[in-house]
Amino acid sequence: MNAGAEGNPYESPASSILDPAVAAATLIPATKLRRFIHWLIDRCMVVGLLFLAMVGAGIVGGEAVFEWVETLAWWQDQLIGLAAIVLYYTAMEGLTGTTIGKLLTGTRVVDESGDRIGFRQALLRSLSRVVPFEAFSVLLAEDEDPRGWHDRWPRTRVVLRRRATAVPA
Repeated sequence: MNAGAEGNPYESPASSILDPAVAAATLIPATKLRRFIHWLIDRCMVVGLLFLAMVGAGIVGGEAVFEWVETLAWWQDQLIGLAAIVLYYTAMEGLTGTTIGKLLTGTRVVDESGDRIGFRQALLRSLSRVVPFEAFSVLLAEDEDPRGWHDRWPRTRVVLRRRATAVPA
């Protein structure tokens, strides 16, 4: 049993209230490897969701939908893929602060002070992902805090889900 300062077993345990600067400092950045793994999982999710959407559209619209998909130009195919990426990441990160890949790798997206991001930041992150060569920005980032353009521009960070334990003052 955890007793307070007076030896009272019913007293609340003592804890310090952290200011936002200290709380942000206790965040542990996700490593490049962890970020690559959740990127890979999320890309598989997007492809899988596009496949399910196509099958669903084929069931509802019939053979004409499959014929339309087969006649798409390269740029149309790319545009649909980019739209799916923007929708997936904006919806997932805007609603939950995470994606399926981030859930499986134990990471989440936060703003620079360590708070949950909103839809505006999630949308900015998602739109930043479609910039050519953006994926390499994480690989070229510092190892201590690997932030890509889609992190720096909307002022977000990808961190481990659990914060480091702060020592009470």
